[in-house]
Amino acid sequence: MPKQPRPWIVTRHDPIEKLEENLWSVQGDVPGIPFKRRMFIVKRADGSLMFFGTAIPLEESALAEVTAWGRPAMLLVPHDQHMIDARAFAEKLGLRVYGPKPCEAKMRARAEIAGMSEDIPADPMVEVVAVEGAKTGEPAVIVRSAGGQRVTLLVADAIQNNPKASVGMLPRLMGFAGGPKVVPIFKMLFVKDKAALKRQLGAWGDLPGLVRVTVCHGDAVTDGAGAALKAAAAAL
Repeated sequence: MPKQPRPWIVTRHDPIEKLEENLWSVQGDVPGIPFKRRMFIVKRADGSLMFFGTAIPLEESALAEVTAWGRPAMLLVPHDQHMIDARAFAEKLGLRVYGPKPCEAKMRARAEIAGMSEDIPADPMVEVVAVEGAKTGEPAVIVRSAGGQRVTLLVADAIQNNPKASVGMLPRLMGFAGGPKVVPIFKMLFVKDKAALKRQLGAWGDLPGLVRVTVCHGDAVTDGAGAALKAAAAAL
């Protein structure tokens, strides 16, 4: 018998972080795993909201705050392994779901997909780019705020920055703790072109106006974000 889709289940999450006038985020627990996950909420120029990262079902008060801020429109899933709550989240908010082409078949088996990452309509302040060298085609998002003067890079799995206390013993032994860095399991299983990834991390480090790198797994980098990306590239 096919496995039933996971319903809307609110698990523990932190309060909403309001990072910029067009960027919010929420961190919560991964169900059943001693690990943290983060969802980004990006307000586009037309007032619509794009959710990116791991979809996190929200408590009613937080959900009401989000829907009052903008019109929920789309969910960009980094790849199929970020889909634990994607279907229920998209159905609850009436979202169109997008994701990377290499994961299309696996994603369609778990949710209705409106299109691929490249099909997302262009926006003057929100740029969706593929992580170079990643087998999954994992997207990252560049968000420009304050009229383009402040830049935030949103990364799903390619860069992680997990404090030791935020992950369980097994993830620590597997090298998930610490950072910001490309964790060992990502290098082993999800990188097809290390040189390409290295070049891209270095190029991101030179983004004009870069003020932070915010990741799905771990703490944001707000002090020396560009240098941190270049150090992660050098360690590959």
